[in-house]
Amino acid sequence: MEEVLSKDNLMILLNEAFNDGVDSFTVLEPYSGTQLIGVELIDGEYHVELSGKDDFGPYPSKEEYWGREDIPDFYDYKECLISSGLVEFDNWLEFKEWVKYLYKSEIDPTLAHASVFMSIDTNLAYFRLFSRRFPLEYEDGTIIRAEDFDFLLSSIVENEIDHKIKDKYDDSDLKMMGMYTDIGDIRFNFRNRGKLSTRKAKIATEELNHLRGVLNAARIKGTPSKKDSEKNDIRIVESLEKFSWDRNITVGLISTDRNMGNHAENCEIAYFILEMPTSIPKKNIVGKDVLLNLIHDLALTFGAVKVTELKTTLFGIWGGKRDEDYQNESVRAWINPSSRMNDPIKTDMEIINSLKGPV
Repeated sequence: MEEVLSKDNLMILLNEAFNDGVDSFTVLEPYSGTQLIGVELIDGEYHVELSGKDDFGPYPSKEEYWGREDIPDFYDYKECLISSGLVEFDNWLEFKEWVKYLYKSEIDPTLAHASVFMSIDTNLAYFRLFSRRFPLEYEDGTIIRAEDFDFLLSSIVENEIDHKIKDKYDDSDLKMMGMYTDIGDIRFNFRNRGKLSTRKAKIATEELNHLRGVLNAARIKGTPSKKDSEKNDIRIVESLEKFSWDRNITVGLISTDRNMGNHAENCEIAYFILEMPTSIPKKNIVGKDVLLNLIHDLALTFGAVKVTELKTTLFGIWGGKRDEDYQNESVRAWINPSSRMNDPIKTDMEIINSLKGPV
């Protein structure tokens, strides 16, 4: 059976597996069979075991492979752990206090006279900060929603991400993929679909869509450099500076790039540099939302993932994938015909689809 499942409906697959007595499963990547995560349900909590850097590889040499740069590696895996919300930035607590100060400035006119507008640079879009890590909760009971701020979005950021969405697999790629990986007969799902950089940019695009839609970000025009990303960083900051002066507002720029902080400081723009995690805890207890985020991001980044215990392969890309599927963060589940989950999942989806009513 094949079924396109939105990220929320992916929980149906997990629930039916647990109902069938499967209380733990592993998620494998398709290139060398590396275990990405192990999941166990214990007393209603999801215990997730992660892999380390040494677990990835060895990979085929460049001479044998269609493009070594297109095999997701540990660093791509680490980005999924961050974007899902599972792994924190090293200075996350300091970031929360910085946000809290800006929040107080926004609601207390005695602290600041200007409205606060948040903004991000290109690299931060890949980590889904506002769409997945807010609201922020504090020990004193304070809850800060992303909607408590106004937002700015540079057209240069949009341009840089949009220009990553271009490269697709061709038939020669698929031939080499079949010769030198374990991906085997699932290759047809990759035909004419986006390569690794394109798939990762799709994750970042959903953060931009959240900023443009839910958070109603004001968009700032800028002229991007076609060859120099450092020039783009400077132009992003300069456009924020001009907007700030023209409208007498406070801008809070967030990035993971130290150089971006230097540019912001030179332009007298408030900024915070989130520090990438230096270590990853092997064992974690996570909520349902984080687990679903992680499974989706792994499926999209790696193209497909295998869940052996569920006799299932989850595709992040497939022929006919629509914009709506990206927006719903859908995966395409192929479930082995021998699996006992086929009929229950089919029934669950029929009920869900009937509740939607006529289109």
